[in-house]
This record gives sequence, structure tokens and C-alpha cells, in this order.
Amino acid sequence: MPGLFSTLLTGLSLLPASYEPPGLERRGGGRRKRRGRGVDTEFASYYGRPVVKKPHWVWPIWTYFWVGGITGGASAIATLAHFWGDKEGDRSIVQIGRYISMAGAGVSPVLLIIDLQRPERFLHMLRVVKFRSPLNMGTWFLTGLGLATGLNFARQTVEDGFIPEDFFLGKIALQTSNDFTQAFQGLGGVSLGTYTGVLLSATTVPLWANADEAIAPLFLASAFSTGAAAITLGRALTGVKVEDLHRLDPIERAGIISELSCVAYAFSKLTPEVRKHVTHGPYANAFRAAVGLGMVGPLLLSLVKPKKGLAGRLAAIFTSLMALTGGFFMRYAIIEAGKTTSDDPDAYHSITRGPGRASPEEQARRYGAGKAKAFEPGRSIPEARPNSFEPAAQAKEIDSSSNTGSSAE
Repeated sequence: MPGLFSTLLTGLSLLPASYEPPGLERRGGGRRKRRGRGVDTEFASYYGRPVVKKPHWVWPIWTYFWVGGITGGASAIATLAHFWGDKEGDRSIVQIGRYISMAGAGVSPVLLIIDLQRPERFLHMLRVVKFRSPLNMGTWFLTGLGLATGLNFARQTVEDGFIPEDFFLGKIALQTSNDFTQAFQGLGGVSLGTYTGVLLSATTVPLWANADEAIAPLFLASAFSTGAAAITLGRALTGVKVEDLHRLDPIERAGIISELSCVAYAFSKLTPEVRKHVTHGPYANAFRAAVGLGMVGPLLLSLVKPKKGLAGRLAAIFTSLMALTGGFFMRYAIIEAGKTTSDDPDAYHSITRGPGRASPEEQARRYGAGKAKAFEPGRSIPEARPNSFEPAAQAKEIDSSSNTGSSAE
């Protein structure tokens, strides 16, 4: 018995002071906090491992967000012109707005189905109504907007002479479309232009979650600016008088100014770890194109462009194309830059520290811990650090000490 106790005491004395029993480790390095044992220092990353899962969205979603914004903005503007516009001067705005809305309402479900890969998944969304699900509500917004837009589009084809009024389809179109369906189309357009931003801000992707209060207003403002640009482009290409091409300039300018305000507010909220993916990441040029080509450029040109003659028509076409292209780049940059922040654990930790809590670098400076490496895409994950307690070596020493004790006895 004395030999057994001496063996146990010798083994315990050989344990290092920093040794902790298994089970206290946690994923991502570091140790669980133990009460009463000082400061809990955390690492700045998961050794390059993403904390959140990256969205799989690719080109159908960028295009859907862009087409949906144009559709929503054109629907809302056509509704405003229908109720409060000049019946003669703004008739072409209602006409072109309905045609654009119908085209967008037809293309948007196709893009969603391409992304879902199975058409029945879109229909499954319509089995229930979830008011707290942006994706489910967006499906219903798109469906309702498509129905109202289809009825108003049918009426417009009758008014334009494509379908005779005395034909049974013409009679049905005139009877089923009225001010109510036009108002419903306008409300559906505003909802469609907004919900895509709400959908992004409801996720845990660092960029979208960090700028959650600005994305939905930004997308709505972009919907109005791109919708106005699309209607102006359609009117310019269909022979509307040059003097009437600039009736939507105030709406387009208001939308662009609102976009710039939302971008400025979003940047004031972004942490440096998240902001760098927008300003210096692989999609920084796309974001610069969105701001310069789609916001600043059209805003300045709308103030100085000619409004008469061939130059006025060409200026309206060029300005509209700039706004539409910038609207696409804006959605593309936000989605793709958001995906890169999902791969960056430092970006995620920067928005989850909580107010008043020191950053990992500041904690390292205060308490002397080693500074973790910054995130680098493609960086290999280091091997697991060996425990300072080597069982094989300790067992050998214990055996030798027990033999010594036995011989002494």
C-alpha cells in the first residue's frame, strides 16, 4: 500500500501547473471560463473556420432582386400616375409601367424556380402563410402582384387596341380591372421592392446583419430609381415627346438621394472587419460602380442634361441605362460581399461582441495573450496543439519511480 500511494503522489506531482482535465476545451481554441479564475481571453477567429454557413445564392438571385426592384418601382410609379397624374401627359407612364411590371412579374418566378431547381418548391411556399417569414411573405407578395399586374396588363392591351373591346376577352379584361386592382398593384410593388432587403437583414450573414436597418430602405429607394429609369427608357424608345421624357426626373432624383443616404448610414454602422469586404474585397469595384454609375452619375446628369431635341432624348436614354446598370451592381455587390463575410470569422465576431466589450486584439494587449492571426481566405487550418502533458513520458517516469521505491523497501 505505501508503494501505491507513493506512486500516485509522484504521478500527480509531475502534472504541469497549466494542466486541466479533458472536457474543458471548446471549439475554436481557448478554454471555457471557470468562475473565480480571472479573465477569460478569447481568440479572434475559429482558426479560419467560418462561423456561419454561406448562402448558396448565385446569378438567379442577383437578377431576381434586380428585376423585382424594377417591377416593384414601375408598379408603384404607374399607380401614382394613374390616380394623381395628368390623364394626357402621364398616360404613357401608366402604359409603359404596366408593360414593364407584367414582364418583371413573369420573369421573377422563373428566376426563383431556377434557383430552387424544383418548381414544386415554389408552390410549397403557397400552402401556408407565415407573417414572420420574409421568404414566405415575399412569395405571396410576388403572387399577388402578378395577379393584379396581369389584370391591369390585360386592360392595357384592350385600351391600346391589341384586343378588341367587343371580343369576349376584351370584355372580361375591362370588367375585372379597375382602380382597386391598380391600387393593389401599387401596394404589391412597394412590398416587393422592400421585402428583398428585409430578407437579407433577417439573416446572420455579417454584412447583412450589421447593416440590417439600412438594407430594406436602400432596396426600396433603388426600386423607385430603377423603376423610374426603366419607364423613362421605355418612353424614350417608343417615341414620346422629348419634352415629356423628364417628368419622372424628380422621382428618380429622390430615389438616388435616398440610396446615397442609406449607403452612408450603413457605412456608419459597419464594423471595420465587415467594411473591408465592401471597400477592399474582391467586389469593391462592383460596389464602386453601383455608387458612381448608378447613383452619383445619374444624379449629376439629371441636373445638367439637355431636355430638348435629339440630345435630350439620348441623354434620357443614357441616364436611364446608367441607373439600371448601377442598380444591378448594387445588388450584386451586396450579395457577393455578404457571402465573403460569411467566410470570415473575424467579421462575425466583430458584430457579436456586444456593446462595450473589448475586441480580441484589445484583450490580448491588456492581458498579455498572443494576438490571433487575421483571417486570410484559403489559409490552411493549423494542426491541433499537443497537450503539454505527455502520457507516455509521464508513465515512463512513474514506472521508474515506482521501481525505485520498491527497491528501497
